[in-house]
Parts: sequence; C-alpha cells; structure tokens
Amino acid sequence: MKCIIIGGFLGSGKTTTIRKLVELLGKKGKKVAILLNEIGEIGIDGATVAGFGMEVRELTRGCICCTLRVSLEQTLKTLIKEYSPDTVVIEPTGIAFPRQIKNNILKMGLSSISFAPLVNLVDVGRIKPDANSLHNFIRIQIEDAELLGLNKIDQVSKSQLFEICAFLHKLNPKARIISFSAREEGAKFEQFLALLEGDKSSWEEENSDFEQKNSIELSEVAAYSTEFEINSPDISLARASSISSQILQNISEKASKLNPEFVGHIKLVFSLRGILIKGSVTSAQKAPEIEILEKPRLKHSKIKLLSAVTDVPQAELVKIVDSSVSGQLETNHIEFLQKKPHNAFLPLTLKPKNF
Repeated sequence: MKCIIIGGFLGSGKTTTIRKLVELLGKKGKKVAILLNEIGEIGIDGATVAGFGMEVRELTRGCICCTLRVSLEQTLKTLIKEYSPDTVVIEPTGIAFPRQIKNNILKMGLSSISFAPLVNLVDVGRIKPDANSLHNFIRIQIEDAELLGLNKIDQVSKSQLFEICAFLHKLNPKARIISFSAREEGAKFEQFLALLEGDKSSWEEENSDFEQKNSIELSEVAAYSTEFEINSPDISLARASSISSQILQNISEKASKLNPEFVGHIKLVFSLRGILIKGSVTSAQKAPEIEILEKPRLKHSKIKLLSAVTDVPQAELVKIVDSSVSGQLETNHIEFLQKKPHNAFLPLTLKPKNF
C-alpha cells in the first residue's frame, strides 16, 4: 500500500491538490482511501474530495501528528482491513508535521507499506524570504519536506518566485522544489502529481530517539468550527455564492481589527442540493476565493465553516464567526438552525510573527 502525505500551512492549497490527485488516481483504476484531519470538531473538506468511489475518513478535533496519534493508527488499520486500498492519501491539518506523521505510521507495524516523497505545500503569495518572519512550526514543516510544492505562482512575479525558491533551498537544500498553480493545473502541476506516484525510501527507519513535537502548542493558532442547517428552500446559486463571499469577507475584516497581519485559513462549504460552494480566505490581505463544485449526492442545504487564524483570542474568534454567518443569513431572510458550536483549542500566548 502506498501512503502519500501532503502537508502545508493553513490555506496552502492541500485540499485542491489532493482533489486533483485522487481524480487522477481514480481514473487510473487505483483503489484510494483519503484521510482528512481538521483541528475543529467538524469535517469541512470531506465532501469536496469525495468521488470516483473513494473511501473518505475524517479525523477531527486535534492533530494526527501529536494529539490524535492513536486515532490515526486505529483508522489506518480499519481502512486496511475493511477497504484494502492501493493508496492512502493523508491531508493533515495545516499545523501538522508530515515527517512526524510518517514516523508514527512506521511504528505501527503495518505490512507492505511504502511512502511517496514527503510533501509540504507553500503558498508563495504569503511567504516572505526572511527566516526571522517564519513561525517556528512552518520552518519545521519546510525543513522536514522531501518535496516542496510552491503553489499559487500566478500570484507572484518571476523575480519574487526566484527569490522564494532560493530562500527555501537554503532552508532545506535536500528537498526537490517544483512550482505550479494547483487551481490552473498545467505541465508543472502534472509533473508534481507524477512525483507523488513515485516511491521514496529515505527515513523509512527513524531513530528511536526521534523528538516528538506538539504542533498545537507550536502553532500560535486559534481555531473554531461550526455548522448551520439551512431551512429556506429555493436559494439560487448566485445568491448562495454571494452570501458565502460576504460571510468570509466579514470574518476577515473583523479578525483584521484584532490582528491586521493575521494569517491562517477561513474556509466555508455551502452545500446546496447538487452544488457545493467552497470558499476560502488565507490572510488579512487576501480577498475571498469562491469555487463551485458539482456534487450530485448532496440532499440537504447547510453551511460548515472552520476558522483558524494566528494571534486572535479564541473567545473573540467565536463571536466573529457566529455573528458573521448568522448576520448574513438573517439579512437575506434565510431560515437556519445553528448546531452546537465546536471549540477546537486555545492557543498559547506567544509573541506574534508574520508568516
């Protein structure tokens, strides 16, 4: 069984990349299982990557490289026993350490398992070529990678991209670096996917004294997730898209008042009959991005939202998210019911840094 672990900071494009990867593997007849990890209590991305007969499992309320290690082992063993996949694709939360995940899997005693190169995706539109500006856990992610995927290259100039490549190579001279846009695809992205289908044998046996790190404690990120059931019928796609964009914009603006330099990921999924609206904001300086996906299995309308941002108090984040979603729905005269809100974790009080 092949194991592909795709890491990267919040909002770096992991879900989009994995969706394209599993579509490719499905068309090739591969039996694929997908394991998604969210730091909030509800799964956001499961519906966006499901398809082609894939088996999708979600692990929530923690990080599989540290707090959910036991859950990861139980899930993998159950998948192998009940589904027998050719390939398992793992999308950890954006604060996780892929090398630590791989090390934990190697200790599980699973037979006949191989690994693709350890991947870390980097959003080139947000990273600064300055080691002092990096959060500690982001630097660890970059240094541990075997393959660095520089995503969203359409957002920077060629000279900026060259500078970022040189900076990352200095941090991790052993990693292979490839740049692309997962959303726009193209030859470079196809090359990146092809590399993921290969094997990489390094680090197959980690030292017994491998230092386990708690990604949650190192992340300086507060997170909150919630879900709203939509009871009003006949909401048009255009209206739902507009509401989704405005919710994300409101959350971003309110969070910016508390931390003008926040980074992270505010992501929303609005399921609307056979359509899935996926929205995303990754920093105070970014506008909301909206993507429309066809998902014919969807029956009920609902909004799921996960907000994970740096250096914003947890209690304030909860208020911002709840008021932004409920306010937009009320303004548009849409009947809704909010499910019990879910708190993820409280961040440590650490000195703010820019990404």
